[in-house]
Amino acid sequence: MLQLEVVAMPLAVARVASILAHRQFDLITMDVAAPVDGLRRITIEVDTADEIKLQQLVKFLNRAPEVVTVS
Repeated sequence: MLQLEVVAMPLAVARVASILAHRQFDLITMDVAAPVDGLRRITIEVDTADEIKLQQLVKFLNRAPEVVTVS
């Protein structure tokens, strides 16, 4: 399970979803919270048991300009 904070701007959530789709990760759940102080919290659960693939996903998400933090 990953928790992201992204800048609350148009299409930021779509950008995160497109990163997941482009890298062919199976998304189990995706919860998007209302923006607070210009940031939106997204909680993602992906279907992978491979630690290396999960680390790659974190790297891809950190490269996105809309993403502030990934934990």
